[in-house]
Amino acid sequence: MDLNKIHPDQKYIDGLAANDSVVIEMIYKKFAPKAVQFITNNSGDKDQAQNVIQEIMILLFSQAKAGKLQLTCPFDAYFFLLCKRRWLKELKNSANEEVTIYENVVSVNESAHELIAQTEEFEEEQKRYGQENRSEIAEERVAFEENLTKISDKYFNKKRNKAVSLKPWYFAAAISIIVMFGLFFFDYRHYPNFEDYNHPESAYFTERGVSEAILKQAENNFNGKRYETAIPIFEMILKENNSDEIKYFYAVSLLQVSKYVKAENIFKELEAGNSVYKEKAKWNLALSKLKQGKYKECKAILQTISQDYEDYDDVEQLSEELE
Repeated sequence: MDLNKIHPDQKYIDGLAANDSVVIEMIYKKFAPKAVQFITNNSGDKDQAQNVIQEIMILLFSQAKAGKLQLTCPFDAYFFLLCKRRWLKELKNSANEEVTIYENVVSVNESAHELIAQTEEFEEEQKRYGQENRSEIAEERVAFEENLTKISDKYFNKKRNKAVSLKPWYFAAAISIIVMFGLFFFDYRHYPNFEDYNHPESAYFTERGVSEAILKQAENNFNGKRYETAIPIFEMILKENNSDEIKYFYAVSLLQVSKYVKAENIFKELEAGNSVYKEKAKWNLALSKLKQGKYKECKAILQTISQDYEDYDDVEQLSEELE
């Protein structure tokens, strides 16, 4: 394949092959909504849409790791067409003759159709000859699927309950401790934990008027959870660009390292304005109170968050746990 024809969107394929969480989250935010809309408009639901998207992502990961996927068209058209064809195939296999298709027309060039054919051929080969048999690729695939499931569940607002099994003598010991310390201890353990709700979104800065290299440093350190390193970089950027986006991620970094006063002052400032980060600021302000064990204040803030907030399911769940 002529390397000059490789599309700039190859970055998404390379990101999938590298199990890059930032790229995977970006694909969900930018490209998944169209696939979800198509599936839910054509006899499917969100659970089925989630499954289809995950299957396609895993397929692209496998093809990329095999060195057999070089993008020659926009990722958007390619990804959507793969999801669409997968869903129509599932509908056909279900033998549901009453299905009515409401299709959004998406123009795709000849290169996209060629890539689709290559990907579907690759999938058939996997089915015939088995999937990755090299141990290192198999391990990478397991790691990718685990990461993908976590990001997918977050996007679709799902929480997977962790099952905890106790051996009989562990259970007896636990009961003894509860009896020993009384009802007060039991009630204390009932309160939700900050870490259960601490899932900062990834940063992807597109600010202008600031050095791209400095923005990239802030972005990489924040996404890598190196908050202590990210904080002084954010402070440097804010001297040149006092945007709500930079202030928001700066405040989240401060919260992560328990600098509550500074973080809360910024969240309150964002909350008071009409920023797109208004509801997110309220949520993080509530998390700050939760982290400090100020449960009543946390609950009061949760009650002010709009139901239009994208992660309102978390707001409701935390409110219930604080009852």
